[in-house]
Amino acid sequence: MNYSIYFRKRICLTACALLTVCAPSLTNAQQKSVEEESKVHRLTNTKRAIYDAFTYVNRIPEAPEAEETPLNLTGRIFGRLANQEGRILLKLPPGMDKETYISFKTFFRYEGDALIGDAKIGNCAACHTPAEFTDAKKHIVTKDGSPVTTPSLRNLDAREIDVAKIIRDKMKNSELKRSGNADEIDDAYAVIKLNEKDIAGLVKFLKLLNDGPDSEFRNLILGAELVDTSDMAEIN
Repeated sequence: MNYSIYFRKRICLTACALLTVCAPSLTNAQQKSVEEESKVHRLTNTKRAIYDAFTYVNRIPEAPEAEETPLNLTGRIFGRLANQEGRILLKLPPGMDKETYISFKTFFRYEGDALIGDAKIGNCAACHTPAEFTDAKKHIVTKDGSPVTTPSLRNLDAREIDVAKIIRDKMKNSELKRSGNADEIDDAYAVIKLNEKDIAGLVKFLKLLNDGPDSEFRNLILGAELVDTSDMAEIN
């Protein structure tokens, strides 16, 4: 075998592979997305929000498996987070910081623990379940109200919604449910334990669900950086 020719071919093939990875994706709708084209990201959905970059780089479950309940999905998410935090492997993409990460956990948390007590429990994924952040079911969410379909929390900016007001309303309805004065409200509301200090962070977290362009999504993935989670137990 002529090893000189062999190695030249191998180098050439490697260079071609690298060019495929690094080449920018075209925007033609008939062509593959930037992630598929670059082989940086093999998506199971077409979402392009900062949140989706975060779930990808940390391999966080994106949606329930067949027959999986929102509660079990949330349990899997927290199991993955514990693994990433414990090994100092958690990565945050550009646009996401520790504050929004903590609020992400508040959004999904469905019970208290010895560290945080009975607080920072949003239980939001009980109805606003990924990947669309809706279970597409009807729930009664107000006193004397009628069942309404859970709206998606994706792309709220496009709908010009006062997110902080909605969160406050949910907190009030949660108190009504726990007090026994509104038994008709969905049981998921009885689990919610939030206070005024949690609202700003939750609003900031929900902004991470706004889709961005394909051309920027690859940069969100490649720009993700490790975050020091050694103090996470104190700020959880």
